[in-house]
Amino acid sequence: MRVPSALFAARGRAPQSEKDVPFQEILPLRLKNTVSGKADSGNDVACLQEMGVLFACLKDNEFVEKYCHKEISQFQNCYKCYMDRKFEAKKTVNQGIVQPGSNLNYKQLNKYMRRYPNPL
Repeated sequence: MRVPSALFAARGRAPQSEKDVPFQEILPLRLKNTVSGKADSGNDVACLQEMGVLFACLKDNEFVEKYCHKEISQFQNCYKCYMDRKFEAKKTVNQGIVQPGSNLNYKQLNKYMRRYPNPL
């Protein structure tokens, strides 16, 4: 007796046997010795909460700045702290300090990978 194919459709497709599909290495299975810096150029948003509070205050006061001194000063302080942290991080990157285990940018990672290159 033949089993109707509708019974198999409810369970999904049957897995394929590994013996039927041999592994073919198209590219070498090793990492490159360098990393591109494309991913590090992300858009980070600074002081989003303070900016939202500032815009809400300006909207409530019909965009008159003199009624929102507290919110403006909070936003400016937040942005100043953000720029200071960004400057310090950039300074440590340019010094070339590599600390394994922390978040490394692509320059530091390339420097670290030059110490331990992949064998050919």
